[in-house]
Amino acid sequence: MAIRQVDKQETDRALTFENVISELLPVIDTPFRLEILLGQTRMTIRDLLELEAGSLVELKKSAGEPMDVMCKGRAIMRGEVTVLEDSLGLRIVEIIDSTRRI
Repeated sequence: MAIRQVDKQETDRALTFENVISELLPVIDTPFRLEILLGQTRMTIRDLLELEAGSLVELKKSAGEPMDVMCKGRAIMRGEVTVLEDSLGLRIVEIIDSTRRI
């Protein structure tokens, strides 16, 4: 009998699509910052001070490798860089963990 009560409690807690949407409605238009992590590198202060216009900085990422989309310092998606007319864009190729909330 106790097992059935636990199952009912879990069923009662299960979120339906309508419940999720109704919870999001108050904040659905709230802007937040996304960062696209193109790559990283380490260099000395001396090397940093020697940079000038035209200098190249090698990143620790291969060409064509997916870029991370960061929110609150955590990767939430990955994507591929693409060109949209005169600007750059990102095509999302993977949602890292759709079960975690932001």
